[in-house]
Amino acid sequence: MKAEEVFKKLFGNGWYIALQQYLLSQEFFDLGTWLKEQRETRVIYPSHEEMFTAFNLTPFEEVKVVFLGLDPYIREGQALGVSFGIDMNRTTGKIPPSLRTIHKELESDLDTVGVNFDYTLKGWAEQGVLMFNTALTVEQGVTGSHLLKWRNFTQCVLSALNEKNDNIIFILLGKEAQKYKKFLDPDKTLTIEAPHPAAEAYAGGKAGFYGSKIFSKCNAMLYMLGKKEIDWNIADKELS
Repeated sequence: MKAEEVFKKLFGNGWYIALQQYLLSQEFFDLGTWLKEQRETRVIYPSHEEMFTAFNLTPFEEVKVVFLGLDPYIREGQALGVSFGIDMNRTTGKIPPSLRTIHKELESDLDTVGVNFDYTLKGWAEQGVLMFNTALTVEQGVTGSHLLKWRNFTQCVLSALNEKNDNIIFILLGKEAQKYKKFLDPDKTLTIEAPHPAAEAYAGGKAGFYGSKIFSKCNAMLYMLGKKEIDWNIADKELS
């Protein structure tokens, strides 16, 4: 199979066209080689098959919000290629603190206590929210271990979205994600910034993610832009 066909299958046609120059570069080839070697000697999350799930769920031409976090979950059974999302049917532990914090803030922001929440967050992705991390892989137990390796890829993705000139809203969670704001044109994009939700676990609930109201702020922006708002409370299809 030709490289073009492989990347179209992995990312979708729209993403392939937008990222083509980088995807066909020696640098991206070297990244793939390095990851293959890492998987031979270490446990890497998510699986090879799930690395680009976020792109498959949210085609390039449909992106209207980018939910940018740090890197995948570092424990077995959690990372599934969608930032912050987990599959409750396969996770081996409790809901990760970050996702629990996100859910709690959502309930507070939109007053929706009791909704059967979709913990995979795929329902958001299917509405045009790119659930993206600054690194798409991580070594088991080592947060931030692959950040530098993915930096140029992440920059390329954000630059491609920036050039759409479609007033995409970027929700930048945490200092690492906020470093990428410099690649966004303020005349073409909008940004919402908040601490990373994981910070609340270390700050006794006083880091600032609680009360950030990122969900209502985002929908208010979408409304003003004349775009369909996100149903952040979409229920887990398996529970509804």
